[in-house]
Amino acid sequence: MYLKNYSQSSDFIVTSAYDTIYVDRIDLTDYKVKTKKANQKKKYNIEEIISYYISKENKYYERITNQLEKEEQKELDRYDYRRIENLHIEEYENRIKYKFIQRLTNGKVKLFCEELNVTFVGNGRILGEPNYIPSSHYEPSSHYVNKKYYISIYDSKLEKINYKPGIKFFKNSVDIELNEDVYEILKIYLYENSEITNKLDNLFVTKPIANEIQIIDLINEYNIWAKTKK
Repeated sequence: MYLKNYSQSSDFIVTSAYDTIYVDRIDLTDYKVKTKKANQKKKYNIEEIISYYISKENKYYERITNQLEKEEQKELDRYDYRRIENLHIEEYENRIKYKFIQRLTNGKVKLFCEELNVTFVGNGRILGEPNYIPSSHYEPSSHYVNKKYYISIYDSKLEKINYKPGIKFFKNSVDIELNEDVYEILKIYLYENSEITNKLDNLFVTKPIANEIQIIDLINEYNIWAKTKK
């Protein structure tokens, strides 16, 4: 999903000094942000960059402290195939201090989306899910993008939206929709504006279920109003 206000033809980074630097290419490692402009390459420490924009994808990424679902590492169960498959991700999450995730809205209320790759085996089960025993080491598999959504006000700690998507066949990812869980959390964050509250209520009861674009548009509308109240 895109941020309308950032739609433009050049990639850019925003430094901790709030300088915007336009570049031709951006690459990331665990601790560095690498840029290229013409024939000049430059490296920045993660701490020096607060956000970046990829024009080809029309996506804006913001640096956050790595607080997302960081848990104490448990003893590895040799039959926990899913954890074994994704152990490198777990180790990565416990190693890094900062991470960049996509920000979907502008202003006071920030909606974020984090994309994680999930592997499915040939019979449609998730690799390593409870009670799953592979029938063969060569069982065919496919990949699915699992999207996790978070919300915050300005730079406050991100809150995970406990969103459970409905079944969507023939899709490699599932975007957020305005189900009851999402509706309840948006009622808390989009407060003090009766017009926005009414629009949220109407979206919730209207069919088909409101999609990600409608949710983003409503939050951005609220943020425009909130900016006038400063």
